[in-house]
Amino acid sequence: MPKWFPILINIEGKKCVVVGGGSVAERKIKKLLEYGGCVTVISPEITLNIKKLFEKGKIDYLNKEYSPEDIKDAYLVVAATSDKDLNAQILKDATFLVNCVNMNASSDVNAIEYIVPAIFEKENLTISVSTEFPALSKVIRDELKEFYGKEFALYLKYLKKIRREIKAKIKEDKQRQEIFREIASKEIVAFLRQHGFKKTKEKIEEIIMNYLN
Repeated sequence: MPKWFPILINIEGKKCVVVGGGSVAERKIKKLLEYGGCVTVISPEITLNIKKLFEKGKIDYLNKEYSPEDIKDAYLVVAATSDKDLNAQILKDATFLVNCVNMNASSDVNAIEYIVPAIFEKENLTISVSTEFPALSKVIRDELKEFYGKEFALYLKYLKKIRREIKAKIKEDKQRQEIFREIASKEIVAFLRQHGFKKTKEKIEEIIMNYLN
């Protein structure tokens, strides 16, 4: 198995083509929509749920067999058919981001092959976990869900808000960076776990006031 380089990409408003219309394709489509992708499905047959998404105007659907022209202007492609040879061909045809089901890239492929890890998302926090065993990745993800719960989500949301205020009030970059390091430190996270968000918010406000005075 190759060593995958971890990366996050912005697909909001980008054309994402899913080749395939079965249950695997359905899961991929829902995840792409969740992150703002503009999804086009290519398949002669689709599940009932994919059909409903099309009827609601949430996706585009082309009732046809795959051809290379279908992906020429795509930002991202998911090869989610049950035909391994077809999935491999899609991988060869592409020159950009491709998620290929049950298939690893070979040396004659130009596409950038990517995998979708186990994902946990809570407010402004996104954690992805990848191992050679997807089932184990999900176990680790679920453990992290318990570790980074509601209080941490509130803390992150507050940091996002206070960051804008600090940048507006404090012009010196060095001083801003000092504040950011202090309010997003290991010590503050430990305090959050012990005392909760409300007291942590008060502590952060005290830290900021010390810099402003």
